[in-house]
Amino acid sequence: MSADLPEPVDVLAFGPHPDDVELCAGGFMLRCKDAGYRSVIVDFTRGEAGTRGSAEIRDRETAAASELLGLVARENLGLPDAALEVTHEMTVPVVEAIRRWRPRIVLSPCREDRHPDHIAAALLVQNAYYGATIGKMPGTALPPHRPDALIEYFGHLEPQPSFILDVSDVWERRWEVARCYASQLGLDGADGAQTNIASDEFERRYENRFAYWGSRIGAAFGEPFRVDRMVPVDDPVAAFRKRGQAVL
Repeated sequence: MSADLPEPVDVLAFGPHPDDVELCAGGFMLRCKDAGYRSVIVDFTRGEAGTRGSAEIRDRETAAASELLGLVARENLGLPDAALEVTHEMTVPVVEAIRRWRPRIVLSPCREDRHPDHIAAALLVQNAYYGATIGKMPGTALPPHRPDALIEYFGHLEPQPSFILDVSDVWERRWEVARCYASQLGLDGADGAQTNIASDEFERRYENRFAYWGSRIGAAFGEPFRVDRMVPVDDPVAAFRKRGQAVL
C-alpha cells in the first residue's frame, strides 16, 4: 500500500447531495458500522441549490450525521448542485475517490430516478466504477482498483430490487441520523418553502415505504437495492429464515 493513500475501506458510498445516502441507505450504513466494516461517504455537491437551508447549514448537519454513522471519513467533490453532467471532467474525481479509498463495495444512487442530479451522479459512478480499473485512465495517476460490487440504492423511483436488507434493528437509529438534516425535513423551526420532505406527511409516508419493503422479506423494515449481477447466497437455509412475520 502506498504511504500516500489511506487504509482501504469496505464501503464507499456516493451521494449526489448531503443527506441522500442517509435518507435512502442509512440502514445499510448502520448495519455495516455494527458489523465492524469501515465506510466512507463522498458527496458530489454541498446541496447549495436546495430549497431550504444553506450550504453552511448542510455542512453542520452532515458532520452530525457522519458522526452517528461512524464514518472513517467524509469528502465532498465540490461539484455544482443542480448542474451535474456526465462528462469526463466530472468522472475523474469519482475515479480518484474509488482509487484512493479502494473499497470492496461501491454504493451509488440508482440510475432510475426523477431528479436529474441523481441520474447524472448514478451514471458518473457507473462510468467511474469501470474507469477505476483501467490502468491508463486519463486524468489520474492513482493506481487502478477493482471493487467487488456496485450496489444501487433507490431514491424517487423504486424499480425491482435485487435484494432487500433487513434494517429493523437499526430503524430508530436510522431516523436519528436522518433527523440530523433538520433544515431539509422542516424540523428546524425556520420559515421556508414547503417541500416534499419537509411536509407533515413525509415521516408517515417514509416509514410506510420501508415497512412495505420489510414486509416483502418478513421484517418490520427493509431497504431495497439493485445490482447488475447475480447475488451469491452462501447459506441457503439462513438466507430464507423466518423473521417473525409472514413473507408475502
